[in-house]
Amino acid sequence: MKNLRFISLNIGLLSAICAESISATAPNVQLLSAEDLLELPIEQLIKVKVVSEVTGSKQTISKAPAIVKVITAEDIQAMGATDLEEVLETVPELHVARKAHGYSPLYLLRGIYSANNPEVMLLINNVPINSVQYGDRGDGWGRMPINAIARIEVIRGSGAVVHADAFAGAINIVTKTKEEIKGTEIGGRVGSFSSTGAWLLHSGHYGGFDTVATLEYADTEGPHEVIEVDRQTALDKQFGTHASYAPAAASLQNRSYEAHLEVSRDKWRWRGGVQARQVSSGAGFTNALSPPSHPESLRLLTDLSYHNATFADHWELSAQLSYFDLQWKTAGNYILLPPGTLGGAFPEGQLARTFTGERQTRVNLSAFYTGWSHHTWRFETGYSHADAYKVEIERNYDIYTNRRFPQMVDFSDTPATYLPETTRKSGRVLVQDAWQWHPNWELDFGLRYYEYSDFGETFNPHLGLVWQTRPNLVTKLLYGKAFRAPSYSELHVISRINTGNPNLQPEIIQTAELAFGYQPTDHLELDMDVFTYEVADAIIYLPLPNGKSQPYNAGSKTGHGVSLEAQWKASDGFKLSGNYTFQTAKDQRDYQIPNAPRQKFYLRTDWQFLPGWNLDMQANWVGHRYRPVGDTRPPIANYTTVDLTLRYQPVQQPWQIYLSMRNVLDAEAMEPSDSAIPNDLPLAGRSMWGEVRYRF
Repeated sequence: MKNLRFISLNIGLLSAICAESISATAPNVQLLSAEDLLELPIEQLIKVKVVSEVTGSKQTISKAPAIVKVITAEDIQAMGATDLEEVLETVPELHVARKAHGYSPLYLLRGIYSANNPEVMLLINNVPINSVQYGDRGDGWGRMPINAIARIEVIRGSGAVVHADAFAGAINIVTKTKEEIKGTEIGGRVGSFSSTGAWLLHSGHYGGFDTVATLEYADTEGPHEVIEVDRQTALDKQFGTHASYAPAAASLQNRSYEAHLEVSRDKWRWRGGVQARQVSSGAGFTNALSPPSHPESLRLLTDLSYHNATFADHWELSAQLSYFDLQWKTAGNYILLPPGTLGGAFPEGQLARTFTGERQTRVNLSAFYTGWSHHTWRFETGYSHADAYKVEIERNYDIYTNRRFPQMVDFSDTPATYLPETTRKSGRVLVQDAWQWHPNWELDFGLRYYEYSDFGETFNPHLGLVWQTRPNLVTKLLYGKAFRAPSYSELHVISRINTGNPNLQPEIIQTAELAFGYQPTDHLELDMDVFTYEVADAIIYLPLPNGKSQPYNAGSKTGHGVSLEAQWKASDGFKLSGNYTFQTAKDQRDYQIPNAPRQKFYLRTDWQFLPGWNLDMQANWVGHRYRPVGDTRPPIANYTTVDLTLRYQPVQQPWQIYLSMRNVLDAEAMEPSDSAIPNDLPLAGRSMWGEVRYRF
């Protein structure tokens, strides 16, 4: 708490000193427009990539009152990424870990780890798609294709001014518009693990409407890395059986379909999207390998937005209505424990068949007012209605006693369902002022108030001081308070091992940051971010007298760290970029937070060695991850992966060819697992793919 008070106090003192020493009549400095950006030399574009999710309006990174990383479509293609997780792993302070179940991704920001990873908000076109049931992205998420993505905005820390419920940060995926597609693109990919992919991107102008349509398909058997020992191995020792499938490869088949349609005219824009996944069990829902089963997920997302930059004198108005529907179901019986488990009591295995459905409806109204000299005011109000409208479960066992039933039994709409069908309503109000009392200074102050139907209200301020210290140096001093709402499962779950707590309150995080952006030459950019945070009322599970556990707001966390980032254009044909992160986080017992890397290093080169030919190399090192307290296994191994991507695009030709090798050195890369899988979760070894793109 002392660190937070110290930095917050310095913000206030620095603001007061500057207000006294600088004339209040200094001219107001406007942000760069899209037209201004087009006029800039290419060397300066690094400094002025546009981000919209921080303040709700388009703003340059150097002026944004938060720590932001923007990855463009050009960046994604150059690094040879084929899905969202490969892109996010290149971001400072962020690491993509894995669950055993389906190898679902966990987006760990600043060393904050939990089993379901609800601390990071994921948005598509500024619409949140986190599940209210568990707070994560929902079952069946992962391996999102990237060809329809225009840019990815990653806000680290609680500085996402628009969303105070982005606890550790936010990831906003912005899809391509008509101007970014410019006609039609088709492409195809083949690679290791029987992987195939295809896509179609099209934009045009029809009947007075700008239209965008995208289709993407991807299919893979997944890598065949072996799980040596699993949970059933231990059960076999206990019961004297041989039911375990280990050693065997995790089941990592994945098939995805993506479709997106956008229609816009004048001040209106409508977007609709479908994401369908057929995934596999990974290392098992209960950390036990089993015969392949293929759960399915379906995400439907649509929004209608209105934007009027000249609504009235000094007023800009925006509105958005969105609807998100998430469904997950097992295709047939889902095998929790394999045939012959529990001493042979389950000849067919311990089975379940489930369907869950939830929907979220949101409406937001915001306005900017610039009639007060040197100030830009933002006012916003929003309402959300979340509904877990369908929870169905069938099992061949009793959830409390593990007694076997001779057939599947439907427990829907009973206390044994595990999660009741329920709703959550919430409203929010935001007031923010950006005060530019001098061309080189801006003070952003925001107040964010939320009220929830199931736990009450929360109040979250944000403060950011941005100083153009020199023409080539920007300094930021930031403070923010944010929260994480307890998930439905934490409030209401009923299971053999856990029971929900309807009296939970949100977790609260306070973050202070000092950041520098320095560009000593047109070809070199250096950035540094120093952060510290404290988490209060952290939700942890405590044992009950009946042997179960229940969540309580009884924990706390503290963390701090630093990240360094550099981009250097050595010549017209060679670029070098990279970042390094050091971070540490501890809980209320002063124990290190497990599983999140303490250090991370990323390096990338982009070399145009002949006209039309580019060779991209990237290396990623992940190190110093701790085990949970009481886990006596050896330390989690550090790993380094190296990727190479060769691109060829003939001058003034509409086609491109890509060849990529991933994990060139075939490094043994592992992500931490529960102790039921003692040897951790192996990631893919060496692999290759090739693709062709054509524009017309």
